[in-house]
Amino acid sequence: MTLQELQKKLRTEKLDGYLITRNNMFLEQDLRADENLILRLTGFSGSDGTLLLTRRKGFLFVDGRYELQAPQETNPDEVEVVCTKDISFYQWLSKNTKGFKRFRLGINPWTLAKRQKELLEINAIEVISAPEFLPPLLSSQPANVFELDIKYAGLSSKEKVKIIADKLNSLGADFTFFTLADSVSWLFNLRSDALADTPILRAFALVDNKARCWLFGNNLNTAKIKLEYPLLALSEIPTILKNFKKKKAVLDICSNSYALYELLQHNKVEIINETDLCQGLKAIKNPIELEGIRKAHLRDGIAVTKFLCWLDKNWKGKTELDIVERLHQFRAKEDLFFSESFTTISAAGKNGAIVHYHPTSKTNSPLTQDSLLLLDSGAQYLDGTTDVTRTIALGNPSKQMAEDYTLVLKSHIALSSATFPQATTGHELDAIARAPLWDSGQDYNHGTGHGVGCFLNVHEGPQRIARKNSNYPLHAQMITSIEPGIYKEGLYGIRIENLVEIVPTATAGYLKFANLTLVPIDKRLINKYLLSEDEINWLNDYHKTVEQALSPHLSPTEKLWLQEACSPL
Repeated sequence: MTLQELQKKLRTEKLDGYLITRNNMFLEQDLRADENLILRLTGFSGSDGTLLLTRRKGFLFVDGRYELQAPQETNPDEVEVVCTKDISFYQWLSKNTKGFKRFRLGINPWTLAKRQKELLEINAIEVISAPEFLPPLLSSQPANVFELDIKYAGLSSKEKVKIIADKLNSLGADFTFFTLADSVSWLFNLRSDALADTPILRAFALVDNKARCWLFGNNLNTAKIKLEYPLLALSEIPTILKNFKKKKAVLDICSNSYALYELLQHNKVEIINETDLCQGLKAIKNPIELEGIRKAHLRDGIAVTKFLCWLDKNWKGKTELDIVERLHQFRAKEDLFFSESFTTISAAGKNGAIVHYHPTSKTNSPLTQDSLLLLDSGAQYLDGTTDVTRTIALGNPSKQMAEDYTLVLKSHIALSSATFPQATTGHELDAIARAPLWDSGQDYNHGTGHGVGCFLNVHEGPQRIARKNSNYPLHAQMITSIEPGIYKEGLYGIRIENLVEIVPTATAGYLKFANLTLVPIDKRLINKYLLSEDEINWLNDYHKTVEQALSPHLSPTEKLWLQEACSPL
């Protein structure tokens, strides 16, 4: 179906617009390419976006990461791109529907959270549940389900379910419903190969206060495991919910679909609005998970460092896609490797200014002399998930490149070195990273840090470090990224990203960051005269740690390369 065909259907159905989210029935999760309606209808391939289709035109709402990418991938005659760094989707909608007596907006209630539906009901907007207008795409491709061994998970599924049941009893609730696939995956220690880079089990779950559980999912192959709980088709959800009529349910209205809320209403279930009970538990890693995550980062550091040594001697004549393939080859040799954790960002020269650029056969660019390569990549290991960005000098960097790179490094060090009280939010920390850039009149249009799962989503909530939507308190044993950047359109992009563990300090009640990532930072791009003594000491200490950790695992040639890469500034 095309945009034009859908616009004709709007008139037939007497709708003024229809909202298309980048979701199937599993909200806030990644999805397969054959399930991506926004990609199919507009050509936009980014990981986040919302399409408002009106009778006249389509409006694609993207955040600052995709401000440059979205216009390049869409047809301006059909789609107008709106960047939400300037105006939120809801503000835009309110402003642009004032001329309507009643703007009839269709939604698919399975692809929109209840809270999102409430926010739509502003001014003269009438929200119409119309799932049949554009059904969510859920691939019929079978997914193989497997169990994550407790030696990696740290807690059994029964132990986790009991924690949830105890919490329900303390809240006076009879049951809860989980629709976030990463919550279900974590709770039951189950994973699948449904997605190329994210091993989540795409299923829903109902858990009651007696620790009884029901799983719901389609096209799941469980032949190789023995499930402890019944697995039913998604269509069985209404039948099971009938057993909970007039009961009390804990429900996260920000992550559960409006369709589920309607089903609960139909059964006269009393709703207790609470954040998804798994999200906070999952974010605070247990000791076994933390041990695995550290080991995964060691193996990842070995692989990426071997690659960087190879790249230093072999980049000439190579393309962005060559880099993607070669880096994969190094990682795939490491123990417990499962997959990449996201599609590798290999961005040469001006492509680096497109924050989430991914090379394709159409855009694949050669690496060129005296330019930059922005390389953002990660891996899924059975014991942990990694994500690292390095900006690499190809030849001799310009003075401006070095100045910008050094500013990004200063920003990275500023936050990495921070000490802060327990329960500080990511919003409160975000400005620490941006301050060195603000001093030079520069900034970046993306968050500073995101939570990371353990053999799960590489972007994991509820914690994040950003200007907006980052008010969840930070606690010890959480993992987050630190990734400031500078992007010069048409020239280059620079980003430096490490993953860090939040750990207690010697002062009671205070926290700090401990680096997990073990990959050299390119010293050839640093103007050391822009760094303070403390910043130089931070870098030298970091590189000393990297060299000591990695050297025993490298060949003599690679050791010599690492020794130079990590030598004191």
